[in-house]
Amino acid sequence: MEEDGLYYFGLEADDKGFLKIAGEEVCVKDGIPPHGRLELDTWSKNLKAGYYKVQLLCINEEYSPTSGNAIAFNVTMDKKPIKEGNYSGDSTMKRTFTASSKMKLWTIVKEATITCEESKEVEIGFDEKAPTISNEARDCIITPIMPRVFVTPCKDEVADVCRLRVAHVSCGTEVLIRTGGYQDALANPPTTEVEAIIAVECMNREQARGGALGWSTREASMAHEEHHRQRWREAYQLYWKHLKVQEELEKENVSCKEYPDMDQALEAMKKTVADWEKKFFNTTSEYVRKLPDDANSRPYCAAQKVLNEATGSIIALADANGWSRVPRNVTVPGVTEPVCFLPPGQR
Repeated sequence: MEEDGLYYFGLEADDKGFLKIAGEEVCVKDGIPPHGRLELDTWSKNLKAGYYKVQLLCINEEYSPTSGNAIAFNVTMDKKPIKEGNYSGDSTMKRTFTASSKMKLWTIVKEATITCEESKEVEIGFDEKAPTISNEARDCIITPIMPRVFVTPCKDEVADVCRLRVAHVSCGTEVLIRTGGYQDALANPPTTEVEAIIAVECMNREQARGGALGWSTREASMAHEEHHRQRWREAYQLYWKHLKVQEELEKENVSCKEYPDMDQALEAMKKTVADWEKKFFNTTSEYVRKLPDDANSRPYCAAQKVLNEATGSIIALADANGWSRVPRNVTVPGVTEPVCFLPPGQR
């Protein structure tokens, strides 16, 4: 890669195609029978400038010199999202991947010329999907995703060793919001004065109770889980630096005499990468578990802050309907920041 940035990759294959970058399988595609019309598999990542080992593989099980079955294998890289190809009839050959102008696709160099450049500090990238919403009457859940550290090999000609360079690190979380345990005060507001009284009292106590009961909102649940998600983001960033993961990985090396091929050298160092991924994850997890998640804790204060908007709307509804017995007070949210307030190394 000639510069740091977000890169998009696309692959089409008939029958099967694989694209690996820095030893990681990033695009895998099977052609759709009858082996004529192809579909697209894509991948994107923030990558640092530098050399990456690229491997391409195409398999066509239906091809023979007399079959008339063409082999189709298309790979592209761009700074814009890759789109489906434009087809001419059933042809796999006349296509464009995207309307954007192409970058230079690959620069082929000999392994002997891939020498170690100066290390560049890598910041964590977060791959996080939108929360999944369920109407189940159970607790919401946040699930951390095991970190993945992408590395590339390079040759230190002075020391005659192959070293690692960290190219990218990816972390994230998955969130499941369950809304079946309460009545949503925004989606289905109270219709009577008694309901409004109960709703305001329930929602004003969510922070002190440490959970939703009777009445709440999906937005408050999402605010609570978003606070947890932010904890993971900040904890990962904290321990990436505290453990010096990049520094430790880039100390790893193997002898070029023992492993003259860079693929072999990278394979020999992969266990170290996996061990550091596990240590990074486990240490971060221990820290996050020490952060409170009970009554009046910061995640519930974050939920209360958002929930107060719904409480205010019910009070406005009570004013409009002349429901004088509905409480007019709104709970003052507690402290929500900083999200990660314990020092690193806290056990």
